[in-house]
Amino acid sequence: MRSRGIIIIEDDQRLRTSLALEFKDKGYEVYEADSIKSIADMSYEYAIVDMRLKGGGGLEVVQHLKRISPQCRIVILTGYGSISTAVEAIKLGAVNYLTKPADVEKIEKALLGEAMDEAPQEQPITLSQQEHEYIEYILAKNDGNITKTAKALGLHRQSLQRKLKKRP
Repeated sequence: MRSRGIIIIEDDQRLRTSLALEFKDKGYEVYEADSIKSIADMSYEYAIVDMRLKGGGGLEVVQHLKRISPQCRIVILTGYGSISTAVEAIKLGAVNYLTKPADVEKIEKALLGEAMDEAPQEQPITLSQQEHEYIEYILAKNDGNITKTAKALGLHRQSLQRKLKKRP
């Protein structure tokens, strides 16, 4: 049986190593990277990408992987999920978007396109969460430009920065 190649792009070295060991135990050929710069230009079947990386974001990594390996099935992992970034990740080619912590079985099911065992729990979104998601959406539309985003929201730049610091 041919081994399945997977790249794990995560800047948290402990998490990356832990995921790598677990996927090796499952028979995957594992490659590791901590940033977009350390991704080898080769073909990958699967990828696990952290949304927030030092020196660049996960969405840039998704675009890069799709250029070098169009068939790659990509799952985004994030500690701070938002609807706008989830939608953008899927538009760019990710097959799923999971919030941390996510166990290896859940990640593998997402990579393989298998149904998840648990139904999502419906909890009403708080006003604070809704505000933050909208800010993230406008920020993404402005390519991360704080000044343009503050202007679009009718806020002072410093006020927007304070809001963003409240919920990293």
